Amino acid sequence: MTRFRFATLVLNGVLVAGSTFYLLSPTVYTFFSEAQLSYSYVPKWFAATPPARIVATFFDSYNLNAPRAARFRRQMSCFVTDDGATRRPGCLHEIGAGQSLHGPTMLKVASGRYVAHFEFSDSDVCAVGAARLQVATTGRFRHVLADFIARITPGTRIDLPFQLKLMDAALGAVEFRVSGLDKCVLLARIDLTTLAGAD
Repeated sequence: MTRFRFATLVLNGVLVAGSTFYLLSPTVYTFFSEAQLSYSYVPKWFAATPPARIVATFFDSYNLNAPRAARFRRQMSCFVTDDGATRRPGCLHEIGAGQSLHGPTMLKVASGRYVAHFEFSDSDVCAVGAARLQVATTGRFRHVLADFIARITPGTRIDLPFQLKLMDAALGAVEFRVSGLDKCVLLARIDLTTLAGAD
């Protein structure tokens, strides 16, 4: 085998490997120190390939101190959307049976282990009620990360631990949901903290 032919084979191999990696890798959008990965028109199994994980690992740290996430965390209940729920002064949300809220929109955080905190306030109108609390990722690769149904009394605080895996963090945003199941609850605050020892 001549040296030229060997060099041609090596170059072709590198080009094929590079093309395959590029084909299987997600599209990356970066803005304001945040990164969002996307697979729009390909089969979902593309997200389980090594190129997808390599790209996700590289960009995961971009969302460690995302500016919007820091802003959302200061008072997350002010950035949620009411689906039939009634917004009260001070970013309180009155949620009756069949009503809900979700949000915030596009909360990007790095992968790791977290605890979502839901705090409910005292109210003359909403004394006791039942609600479903969820933490989920949004988008095409949506996953429910935590799901809990509870009887809520005024002053209740419910902590939901969850793990945000690498590909869930890369391909979706984190969203909090509260759905009223019985009577009425008054949501005062949603907060998110990182568990000690999380990656």
